[in-house]
Amino acid sequence: MTEKINCGKCDMLLYFGEEIKRRLYMRAIPSEKTVLGYYNDTCPRCGAKLTLKTVNIKTEGRKKYVA
Repeated sequence: MTEKINCGKCDMLLYFGEEIKRRLYMRAIPSEKTVLGYYNDTCPRCGAKLTLKTVNIKTEGRKKYVA
């Protein structure tokens, strides 16, 4: 499962990778709030305030191929 976190105002990609809450190994990123903290809770592109309510978090499963 992958997770994307985008700014809710300008849609800038802030995080893309394995779903954070499912990372049982290598807890380098403990929560989505920590990701926003890397940007000082401010979008580097548009300057909007980043909170869990103002960002878009999308989780996608694996794609299945039909033969």
